[in-house]
Amino acid sequence: MEEEFLLKFLEIGAIDLKGDDTKLDKLRSTAKDLAAILRKSPSKTASFTMVAADPNIAATDPTVEEAMAALRKQWETVANAFAGRPVSILRATLLDAIVQAARSDDAIAVAFVNTARNALTHTETADEADIWREAVSEIETKVDARAEAEWATPEMITVDPLQYTPPALVSMDYEAPTVDQDELLAKIHSAAGPWGPTDPNKYSPSNNQQAWSQQFANKMSVAIADALDAMAEELAPAPVDLSGPMSTLAKAVTTHIDKVLASFSGATAGLQRRTNLLWWKEALYSPSAHASYLDLPPFEASALMALDLHEQVPTYSPASVSAFLREAIRCLPVEDEGAASGERDLASLVREARTATFMQPFRTLAAKYAPVPVGRGPLLSLIGHPQGSDAVEPTTLRALCGVDASTSMTPSDWGTYLFRELQTARATSNGPTTRAKKK
Repeated sequence: MEEEFLLKFLEIGAIDLKGDDTKLDKLRSTAKDLAAILRKSPSKTASFTMVAADPNIAATDPTVEEAMAALRKQWETVANAFAGRPVSILRATLLDAIVQAARSDDAIAVAFVNTARNALTHTETADEADIWREAVSEIETKVDARAEAEWATPEMITVDPLQYTPPALVSMDYEAPTVDQDELLAKIHSAAGPWGPTDPNKYSPSNNQQAWSQQFANKMSVAIADALDAMAEELAPAPVDLSGPMSTLAKAVTTHIDKVLASFSGATAGLQRRTNLLWWKEALYSPSAHASYLDLPPFEASALMALDLHEQVPTYSPASVSAFLREAIRCLPVEDEGAASGERDLASLVREARTATFMQPFRTLAAKYAPVPVGRGPLLSLIGHPQGSDAVEPTTLRALCGVDASTSMTPSDWGTYLFRELQTARATSNGPTTRAKKK
């Protein structure tokens, strides 16, 4: 039986319903309704997850408002049941709804895992840590199972047999030719002497043997030749048109070869992808910037590495890909950018991402993926829609992305954060790639 995360919040005392099962039923119905909303609008996965993960989320956040509206439909007197807006209850309900939706939709699962990995690093959820760890683990295992199937290289390639049905045999009525014995007899009789009924031999063996034999041979050979020619004419085969069956066979063979090549390509795609990534990591060369990452400042390089890796891997990628990116970024030399530890605060990183020339490809993609920022959402919204402002106020940054402006990040932290947001956005948007749903 699938875990119900609402009950887990009740068990640890994070929400208190005073033992009223009726209220719990209302929350269950609300979670079901929110899950349905999420399935219809998967792009809300990031904001739902970020709000659910933040105990300090503002009660006026648009996602909180949406969750409250869903709760009122099931619990009309909810406003009288609590002194203020029940944010903790709404957060628990949101998490339960997200997990429900993620269990049936792989795209939502990808978005939830990547967003949760980012958000939980910068929120205070110590009391709920085990619940979130269990939720992320369950959905991440599901995502990895699908990703591994797409990335794996099988030991053997199995191809279905050639599908070809030969044409049915054409039945023909056949009657063996025969010699008209009466006609042949008449001709032989005529060749034997002057007594035959058909152009008889005017000589007989008794009166002119030499002339008779010559005439006999002439007439006899013609009689036999005519009989044989008639039989040969009847035995001549009827012409057969093989163009149709041969064309069908050629198409069947072509289709079969295409399937074989497709099977081979699909079976080796995972190996080719892993090989390409290893080459990319060792070369440390940016295909988008046409420059070595080693020649760029580390934070600029890490952002480009996040973009380049995102372009190389599919939406359904194992969790290990983020770890792979982190290790690849750690291969870069850490330069002194004002901090001895090679760290920078989030505010300066966001400002640079919104204005720097090298981030233009990133901003273009972010604008396609994410809408204008309204309430809690991904950094992509801020980066893709700068709206003519170079800087974002610390309070605004905290409200919109859930991370303090003073939060320090290393190049690997920054690159990994951006990569997860890109993977989340692609999985649940109708932008550059089509969202895929598990049937």
